[in-house]
Amino acid sequence: MRILDVGCGTGNPPWKTNAGEQDSVIGIDSNLSSLAVAKRRFPGRHFVCCQAEAMPFADSSFGRVVSSVAMPYTDIPVALAEIRRVLVPGGSLFMSVHHLRFTLNELRAALPNPIAILYRLYVLANGLIFHATGRLIRFPNGKVESFQTTRALERALGGAGFVGVEVSRPDGKVHVDAKTARRSSVPCPG
Repeated sequence: MRILDVGCGTGNPPWKTNAGEQDSVIGIDSNLSSLAVAKRRFPGRHFVCCQAEAMPFADSSFGRVVSSVAMPYTDIPVALAEIRRVLVPGGSLFMSVHHLRFTLNELRAALPNPIAILYRLYVLANGLIFHATGRLIRFPNGKVESFQTTRALERALGGAGFVGVEVSRPDGKVHVDAKTARRSSVPCPG
């Protein structure tokens, strides 16, 4: 099976990769420095510099996609549509994301830096906008970041064509499992 690690950083695959020895894990990240480290650490793996919202892979290229806390830094609805595109029918997605408490802790840690506080207030507002509307807004510097609620995630995943969405909160973290629908095997009337 081919597995895509979205936001691979320095190359450590998320524990939910479930990769066997025969599986191929490909990592993507937008940070060139992190990818350089990943390539040195794991010379046998393939790494690609790209955004989750625009991946250079053919449709139905992967059986599984994993992402460890990278999705909060993407335009989630766009990234999920792209992930759905590269997954095979019946393929699976696992991702971990940020919850409100994480964002509030980051806001407290930003005190008393006014620029950091402003950015954390944007992240807080963006998470609320995502919850209410299913959309995200980019910060003036072009970055996007948000926290995620179960409602927002379920709406975004459903809108991207995922089924069987399960959101869990082990150890205060937010984990999401979902699958792509399998193609119908019902023959067309003829």
